[in-house]
Amino acid sequence: MKNIIVHNLGKKYKRYANHWARLTELITRGCYLKHEERWALQGVSFEVNSGEALGIVGINGSGKSTLLKILTGTTKATEGSITIKGDIAALLELGMGFHPDFTGKQNAVMACRIAGLNSEQIRQCLPEIEKFSELGDYMDQPLRVYSTGMHMRLAFSAATALRPDILIIDEALAVGDAYFQHKCINRIRKFKDQGTTLLFVSHDPGTVKTLCERALLFDQGVLIRDGASETV
Repeated sequence: MKNIIVHNLGKKYKRYANHWARLTELITRGCYLKHEERWALQGVSFEVNSGEALGIVGINGSGKSTLLKILTGTTKATEGSITIKGDIAALLELGMGFHPDFTGKQNAVMACRIAGLNSEQIRQCLPEIEKFSELGDYMDQPLRVYSTGMHMRLAFSAATALRPDILIIDEALAVGDAYFQHKCINRIRKFKDQGTTLLFVSHDPGTVKTLCERALLFDQGVLIRDGASETV
């Protein structure tokens, strides 16, 4: 079964020289165009089977994060279509949606609510989030005192408190310590064995080859290779 189907996907942005250029275009209702068009993605098509682990690689600015934002609904595509079957858990920009003045526990609750969990599910998940993150007393401290690694511990633990149908990770594991990275990889492998589909963006070839059987290579918004992760 196909969990994800992407067909001819494209995302175009408008680039303005300054705020006055944007204002001029707005006031004239487009009679004076003051922007340049830039395609962050163009003509991207691929399919992902249920339970498959797909790595997404390419240099900075190649369109990887834009693709994931479209798949998770954070931004809309300019053209093309996507079909997604199943619920998604995503780690994009680390701690997206977290508030620095709220405690780790409060932010975990918010993350669970955003993921669609009800109050009873959240009550059951909180002990597991605390246990997996190993943050101890810091769970009751505001997020602003967290290190980047602690931030990642909380974000990953909350996003994976329940096994999702599709798990999307964008470079989040890169900021963790080696011990917690290994712990995260073990959880991801467990989810894969249970049928979770994985989309994994990383600049670390070793981790991609460890977790993913297949990989996509992007360059300047174009999918230029699709094949075995070792080859790609």
